[in-house]
Amino acid sequence: MKCNICEQRCEIHFRGTGRCGMYTADEDGIRERFPDRYLAAVDTAVEAMPMVHYHPRGTFLQVCTVGCNFICPGCVSEVLTDHIGAVRGQFQEMTPDQVLDRAEETGCIGVMFCFNEPTVSFFTFRRLATMARKRGLLAGCATNGYLTEWALSELIPCLDFVNVGIKGTAPSVCRACGIQDAAPIFRNIKTVFQNGIHLEISAVFRKGQEKQVEETAGFVSSLSPDIPFQVMRFLPFGKTDANDEPTVKEAEALCTRLGRHLHHVFLFNTPGTDWLNSVCPDCGAAIMERGFFGPMCSNLYQYRPEGQCRCGYRLPLKGKIHEETLPRTSGYFGGYRTVNAMSMIRSILGVLGVRDKGAVDAVIAEAIRTDLIKDLYQRLNGITAYFNTVDAFASLTDTQDRAALFREYVGSRVTAIREGAAGTEGPRVYYSLGHPLIAMFPEKMESRLAKEAGGLLTNQWLPREGRPGIMISKENFLAMAPEIIVVSDGIAWPGEDFAAFCRQRDLDVPAVRNGKIFHLAPFRGATNPDWVLGLMALANRFHPDRFCFNLEKEAERFYATFYGQPFNHGQLLRFPWEDR
Repeated sequence: MKCNICEQRCEIHFRGTGRCGMYTADEDGIRERFPDRYLAAVDTAVEAMPMVHYHPRGTFLQVCTVGCNFICPGCVSEVLTDHIGAVRGQFQEMTPDQVLDRAEETGCIGVMFCFNEPTVSFFTFRRLATMARKRGLLAGCATNGYLTEWALSELIPCLDFVNVGIKGTAPSVCRACGIQDAAPIFRNIKTVFQNGIHLEISAVFRKGQEKQVEETAGFVSSLSPDIPFQVMRFLPFGKTDANDEPTVKEAEALCTRLGRHLHHVFLFNTPGTDWLNSVCPDCGAAIMERGFFGPMCSNLYQYRPEGQCRCGYRLPLKGKIHEETLPRTSGYFGGYRTVNAMSMIRSILGVLGVRDKGAVDAVIAEAIRTDLIKDLYQRLNGITAYFNTVDAFASLTDTQDRAALFREYVGSRVTAIREGAAGTEGPRVYYSLGHPLIAMFPEKMESRLAKEAGGLLTNQWLPREGRPGIMISKENFLAMAPEIIVVSDGIAWPGEDFAAFCRQRDLDVPAVRNGKIFHLAPFRGATNPDWVLGLMALANRFHPDRFCFNLEKEAERFYATFYGQPFNHGQLLRFPWEDR
């Protein structure tokens, strides 16, 4: 029986499933396997979708399920797509009225289906959106746009806003995502626009793929240059090549070119960029100013009344600008923190030798059931807590011997560094979250490893504002006077771009003058189990007179011992064993 919901048009056999795993076939035809069941229903700001020109700061009930009809490499939500078995037992079963009751109780003005693909829960979403319209609430979604014409026509009457995400247009990119071509997506974008639904576009930008983004922008501009166009600077999540991440400079240059044809271009996943602001196309003044707020999210913190520039131009906003609200990435089962926690579990199980999908699903399900997943993000921001967490998962999987090996291997190097750095006066170290004026929180694992390596962490002297990083002033930066600057990877600037920014703005500190700006790559210093490699790299940098770890040999030994394969400098995979 052929499924007519998305353009995959899967042939689903009786009691079988299609590619997304969310539909089956029985005597009555194609049906959802988990109707009216949600993984999340949490109030959050519309900017988390992301949306920039639709009811700014408006609070919506974010709902999601699991699964996707694409298989995109590097997807931030890949762990949810790949582990349906682990989370389906945690679904919340709610009728449309119950969902909308929750929306009204939490002061939401509508519902938005995002975080996973709504097409895989088509009938559930259609019921919810239809009922929302009847109750005077707004309804929208973030989608990859790969619906059939029939499916989209069924949603059109009940949709108020849509964000369509474009992964790329080249045949190789489409094949990597498991689709034939992007033509149906562009067809649907045009249909959404012609039906008066508020439309915003999110285009993924991988290094070297400027042309594909420009082609997409050209199509969008032909519909209207006022459509908000969000450039998603690619960040390497999951199983993907770390070299696919473009630099901030490359991404901003692309935005400049796109801005010649589109009035409102934005750059996400890039702390500190001015390309998150809504700018007047007539005079160039910033009308709405936003800050980085985690993957694919922003924080509107300042704006002109009613979105009108001093010169008279008014932004093409849909809906009013709402009173200030926290643009929180939704909490339990609703945001990237939860997905990150699930990925952390999976990576820890990897070093324990637990790679069978069923076994991994069982551990993730247990972590959800016991609420362990809720505070895992914080627990893995310390060395002792990290060891204890590994032990806890080892007890669930009967892999205590592997946990003991990990503790002995990593612990011996931690002890050597602690003893070697004891009694020394460490260099002043500033840990940047990519942009020179955005600082890593001092309680993060990266910052704590810098202290463990014998650095005097200047981040701890900074005032706290916002998250996930601390915005600092020029005065703050100069007062720290760092002798070494460590730039986080994943949302980072190359050292030469970082230094150039500092010189252009008179951020004159010893680290800039002496060229002491560096990344840990190809090693890591965050919460993946190979963080010990990053710790040793930091120790070598901070105290070259005391430490001379052979990082090449250490990396080869760690990967051979715990992953059973050589260390790959070009691919910092979250789950390295899957690349064999």
